[in-house]
Amino acid sequence: MPGVANARQAAWYRPPIDRMANLNVEAGDSTLDDMIAGIEHGVYMETNRSWSIDDSRNKFQFGCELGRVIENGELKGLVRNPNYRGISATFWRNLADVGNEDSFAIQGVTNCGKGEPNQSIYVGHASPACHFRDVDVFGGAA
Repeated sequence: MPGVANARQAAWYRPPIDRMANLNVEAGDSTLDDMIAGIEHGVYMETNRSWSIDDSRNKFQFGCELGRVIENGELKGLVRNPNYRGISATFWRNLADVGNEDSFAIQGVTNCGKGEPNQSIYVGHASPACHFRDVDVFGGAA
């Protein structure tokens, strides 16, 4: 497959640097309610608030503003500041289900966090809700 990343700069006076392409996950067939109903114990996470990815883009950690505990297929109490981490290839191999068009959304950030000095460039990803198994979830408070 030919490369899909590109080189861009934040302004005319910044050098172009390699950047991640906008990555998307195609919608599947499951409704969000059906996915939640099939989970015995988990955390439904919303609103990304922080991220950390190593230089080789292998290990990562993400934090969310809030989550909801899933018990026996039902959404229960709130969890503040839940986090999850993993190794990219293992994480994607544990993708168990993909939501349909109803849960599809385009998300993004204004700062991809690269460059010296740092350059702010918008990066976006489109994805439906997804169910991942065996994710290391930590932190948070009820």
